[in-house]
Amino acid sequence: MRFLNHPYAGSKLCRSFMLAAAVLSCCCLSSCTVKWRLKRANKSYEQQAYSRAAERYRKILTKSGLQREQQHEVLFRLAESYRLGGSLRQAETYYERAITRGNPNPNALLGLAKLQQAGEKYAAAATTYEKYLLLAPQDSLVRQMLELCVALRDTVAGATRYIVENVSDFNSNKDDFAPAFAEDDYSVIYFTSSREESLGKKRNIVTGDKSTDIFFSKQSRNGRWAKPAPIEGEVNTKSDDGVCSFSPNLRSMYFTQCLTRGAKVGCNIFSSARSEEDAWTEVERVNLSDSTFNVAHPSLSEDGTTLYFTSDMEGGYGGLDIWVAYRQGEGDEWGELVNMGASINTAGDEMYPYSRGENTLYFSSNGRKGYGGLDIFKATKGDRGGWLVENMGLPINSPADDFSIIFEREREAGYFASRRRGGRGGDDIYRFVLPEAKYMFIGSVRNYDDAAPINEASVKIISSGGETKIQKTEKDGLFSLQLRPETDYLVVVTKAGFFNQKSKFSTKGLEVITTLRDDFRMRSMAKAIELENILYDLGRWELREESQASLDQLVEVLNDNPDISIEISSHSDSRGDAAFNLELSQKRAQSVVDYLVSKGIGASRLQAKGYGESTPRTVSRALAEQYKFLMEGSTLDDDFIRRYVRSREEEDVVDQLNRRTEFKVISAIPQ
Repeated sequence: MRFLNHPYAGSKLCRSFMLAAAVLSCCCLSSCTVKWRLKRANKSYEQQAYSRAAERYRKILTKSGLQREQQHEVLFRLAESYRLGGSLRQAETYYERAITRGNPNPNALLGLAKLQQAGEKYAAAATTYEKYLLLAPQDSLVRQMLELCVALRDTVAGATRYIVENVSDFNSNKDDFAPAFAEDDYSVIYFTSSREESLGKKRNIVTGDKSTDIFFSKQSRNGRWAKPAPIEGEVNTKSDDGVCSFSPNLRSMYFTQCLTRGAKVGCNIFSSARSEEDAWTEVERVNLSDSTFNVAHPSLSEDGTTLYFTSDMEGGYGGLDIWVAYRQGEGDEWGELVNMGASINTAGDEMYPYSRGENTLYFSSNGRKGYGGLDIFKATKGDRGGWLVENMGLPINSPADDFSIIFEREREAGYFASRRRGGRGGDDIYRFVLPEAKYMFIGSVRNYDDAAPINEASVKIISSGGETKIQKTEKDGLFSLQLRPETDYLVVVTKAGFFNQKSKFSTKGLEVITTLRDDFRMRSMAKAIELENILYDLGRWELREESQASLDQLVEVLNDNPDISIEISSHSDSRGDAAFNLELSQKRAQSVVDYLVSKGIGASRLQAKGYGESTPRTVSRALAEQYKFLMEGSTLDDDFIRRYVRSREEEDVVDQLNRRTEFKVISAIPQ
């Protein structure tokens, strides 16, 4: 879609009884209506209304009476609906479920492998590709993807020296992409977003998100970007608007607008003039093609006489191609349209052109050998007029979609969009820069919870020869330190109020021009931290073997931070007797303390505290996004369950979230 701009009250016993009755009633109903529900879901899927289809398939899975073949179909199409709608984590989960339950469709394996690759799980992706090729041995493109995953499994193949950072000030939990500089000093950036503040009330039938609009943000003197706001004027509409480019004097803007009619979409390029009040008016369609073809993604050359764009018009090489139009001067009509040719375009999709200087063009493609999804390519015009095309490499590209790159004129720095792992939403905007130094250790220090830069954190590197270097992070949380060749290093990152972090690396065997990178995410000591996978048998307090990995990580944290003392806090759900829950949680907390002591942690640094059911969890933003029936800031107590929980499945989720083991710092010696 990026082409489109892209109550009842009572005791706990009463509550459980009523939920059980509701579930039984639903089961009886579902056995009678599975075929009808499946027909509705399939219709939504065939209409490419993937958000609606996913919701309907998911509801079918909660009903009884599903035949084996129906279950295979529902799980696979649910995974496909999530993938095509952009919900990749959910898609991966349901591909795995489909395969585990014996789905014979090889495309379930292929879909899972691609998502594993996009999530940088190269070993798992290679294994899944191999299983797929046993069923489809003639698929040469998949063999190339398998080779790439094998290469990436043990090394970062093709990595460059670019530093890439997510620009959290821009990004939302929706799609944010296609940045464009709106001022010569790069202090204002326009970009396209489907965030909730967008003007349109309609939901995109593919993604379920709102229609896209163009937003802008201004950079302050301290380097931070202001909260994005929609641009003023007549450009943003209830349709999809976005992906813009500016004239040399920044007084005219070209952008894409797409209208959706049923399952069909039509896109055209429009122009608009900037008023003295910085509002965009005089919106006009740019006459490049008749209405039967799509044209989108405009990019003006630096002199304003050449317009690059994406289209599916006749005369191309594949689905979407990059075309070019010329004119004599600004204000003239655009002349003959020319396809960029086979040196640029492939049988796949080429999109998001960006002109830089007279002889360089950047674009994104999924029709060339790359790292997965859309990759960003650089095309340089040769002496004889042809184009030499090269992949931008890691970390500009990733196994996910990477696209819509822009550059500052005078240096190798700018912004692009990516759907890579670790982003805030779907598509996120990233900043990149190419450092000039050789043998450098670079990276960032940010807050674990919100990725905010941590200023004045101390980054100390200690060489195997005993040399020590220390640098404080800048306001953007970045640091860079020069290194020696053929040397082992230990790095220690400290900041008052945060847990220390350590890592090791080496320059032994590296090439002459090399930049090593590590990004540190520091946890604050001011809040409790949940310990993952601390498991017990029902009604017991003895630690299960699966819990040791998480506790061994806590041992490492305590060894790295020898001046802190912590409380191990154990919490239960509200099922059962409150006094029993309190006693059980105390025993469980003590079992964690006993394990830590057995690993050499001093008992005087540890305190066990069981809270039973007295401290239910408060819903964070992340949990609210993961579970749609939860509301951010809500407390998951019995009152919440009575008011808002509508099924046993939802009740189990609440109980599981309340059952947790945490640790928090109760004393620390200032550093």
